[in-house]
Amino acid sequence: MSALTLNLLGDLEVLRDGQPLPLPPSKKTRALLAYLALHARSFSREHLCDLLWELPDDPRGSLRWSLSKLRRLVDTPGRTRLIADRLTVGLDTSDIDIDIALLYRLTDRGVASADTETLEVTAMRYRGPFLEGLDLANFHDFHSWCLAERERAMRAQTALLSALVERLGDAPERALPHAHALVRLSPFDEDARARLIRLLLTLRRPREAEQHFQLGMRLIKEAGITPSGALVRARREPLGPPAAEAPPPARSTDVPPAGTDGAALDARMHQALARLDADALETLHWAAVLSPCIDAASLSRFTGLDANRIGESLEAAERLQLLEATERGLCFSHARMAHRLYEGISPARRQVMHRRIAEWLTEDTACDLDHAAVLAHHAQLSGDPGLAAQAMITAGRLCLRFFANDEALRFAHKGEALAGQLSDTQRVCLMLELRDIMLSAAPLEDWETTAHELVALAEQALEHGALAHARLGYQLASQVRWAHGQWADAREEALQAERVTRSADDHDQVVAMAETAKCLAMLERDLDQAAAMLAQARALAAQRRISHPAIPMALGLLAWHDNRLAEADEHFKDARTLCKATGDRLGEFQANEYLMMIDVECSRFAAARSRCATLMEIGERLRDGSEAPFARAAEALCRYAIDDDPSPLEESLPALRHADAKHRLSYLLTHAALLDIERGRPTAALPRAGEALAHAQTLERATEQLLAHYVLAEAHRAAGDTVARRRHAAAMAKLERAPVARWARHRVAELLADREAEGET
Repeated sequence: MSALTLNLLGDLEVLRDGQPLPLPPSKKTRALLAYLALHARSFSREHLCDLLWELPDDPRGSLRWSLSKLRRLVDTPGRTRLIADRLTVGLDTSDIDIDIALLYRLTDRGVASADTETLEVTAMRYRGPFLEGLDLANFHDFHSWCLAERERAMRAQTALLSALVERLGDAPERALPHAHALVRLSPFDEDARARLIRLLLTLRRPREAEQHFQLGMRLIKEAGITPSGALVRARREPLGPPAAEAPPPARSTDVPPAGTDGAALDARMHQALARLDADALETLHWAAVLSPCIDAASLSRFTGLDANRIGESLEAAERLQLLEATERGLCFSHARMAHRLYEGISPARRQVMHRRIAEWLTEDTACDLDHAAVLAHHAQLSGDPGLAAQAMITAGRLCLRFFANDEALRFAHKGEALAGQLSDTQRVCLMLELRDIMLSAAPLEDWETTAHELVALAEQALEHGALAHARLGYQLASQVRWAHGQWADAREEALQAERVTRSADDHDQVVAMAETAKCLAMLERDLDQAAAMLAQARALAAQRRISHPAIPMALGLLAWHDNRLAEADEHFKDARTLCKATGDRLGEFQANEYLMMIDVECSRFAAARSRCATLMEIGERLRDGSEAPFARAAEALCRYAIDDDPSPLEESLPALRHADAKHRLSYLLTHAALLDIERGRPTAALPRAGEALAHAQTLERATEQLLAHYVLAEAHRAAGDTVARRRHAAAMAKLERAPVARWARHRVAELLADREAEGET
């Protein structure tokens, strides 16, 4: 296997030494990787900008950001694959194993010249359409290219599967999976389905053959295609020869040894199965469905057999070399055996079995990534889109708990496709929960559209009486608008989230009031209303014994605003603990963020720097938002305070500006400017405070405005510009009645008092 593998068929996947790598959340960045990988030449930066970015997006800056993400993905020590200069960009794929490139090489040379094993290995790598879910319909040139490649890949895979089915005509069991895959790929191809029906009849599976005949005839009729008669002719063919009479029971020493030859392995398996009783066969069927996660407790749960009987069945299967003990536990001695047993179960019963397993896993409280993957697998095969979509939500939340953001996003997208098959009420509720996962897993490419979509879903949930989900939709919309500076709209969405749950159950009311109080406190809006709402939430939560991290978070924010810093510190610690326990990583980051800010305000810069280490650890593993850049810039601010070295701060701020987190940027710039003034560097303070003031005014953030005006007044005083100093002093006076945090008023009052004590005006 190549050290680096790139799979473009199905969801984009990059593996290094066989292990999947986390992908950039930006669809455009992933699309750029695929585009470069399938072209053996370099492209001008202008071409790539025109392909994937629009002019208002600062295309060159976006391209640079995307290339920085791709370098981490494809370059390795001593091996540079992404080749970029000031004018052009290209990807050296000479040592990258690309699934679609292998498929094209085989079909371009002609599949007849390749050996069967190579064809089978290549066929198994097909996981779905080319760049599934990544066609970017709003970008015409890329979309057209993607559709053309998707069509070409489908034709190549069809040719490959057709050749395999024909070549394996004398080995129907080996041909069957490829025939099934060919029909899934070309559901209206009458000849392909006829070949599948013949294989099923040869294997004496007339019921499945009849199901495919009926389905094929229905699809042809619905599509308005004139039938060629191939399905009817295949259906009339006689069944294959009767199965050979089972040989007499043999001693274990008579069982043929395991080998790599498929026919010999099948003969060995059939001989061994003939010696098992009904309970043992039922146990092995469940083991095949559960494989590779086979354990006696699960088998006992699903078969209904007692532990002793399960143990006897497993012992008999192991003695006959069907199962073997490994470091990973009990496994089938050959993967082919599990596949054959699984295929021997009727499709309808397989769905029932997968459903039972998925329902059990959904109720299980295990918290690990393996549990998420297994749950998603069984739910998808259950035939129940509602159960499967709910399982994707459970799996996605588990992934977020362990910072597996790309996997969480993948599960959420699969859940979206499943939810689309459901009725309105169930679909809307599931879509809102899936959007919650998506927002936590990856940054938004179009936040305004997303906010509108969330409000629309919330309105639909409200129409259907799903109050808790309506609250979630408005709350998510509020969070999106808050993160992008639309604070007035964020306030309205937060208040609406609380309104819709006034007739909901107690738990939903507590969550809605606490979340809304938290939002208002963060926005520095309607603080009296926030305090009253929070008091109601706390009283109801205490009465009903309800715990939610938004309660201590809101308490901490109100105490912080009121300059009760020790009290705020305790509340934020409580919020951090609850967020960590519930797997809310963004909430955990936010609680740590405010704990760091309290340390900064108290001039405990060493303690603040220690908290920044925690913020960086969490931020680097979160989605590609503003969290990681803020953590690095905050740590650099602490270094400036401790070491008097501003250069790390200057180096870290561009990344935070690129993340467009105006509230976080304004905070850091203001406090850096305060340090500048304190250390007699008014020239450095002026641009910092000026930028901070611009952001604070955009956000209508009174606290940062007051601090920035103070810094600018002091900087202009030092420069001898009396007019400018008085202008900023007047602006400070106008903020006297504004909702400025009491700690900021206290800070400015102390600084002005110090200045007056020094005899300066």
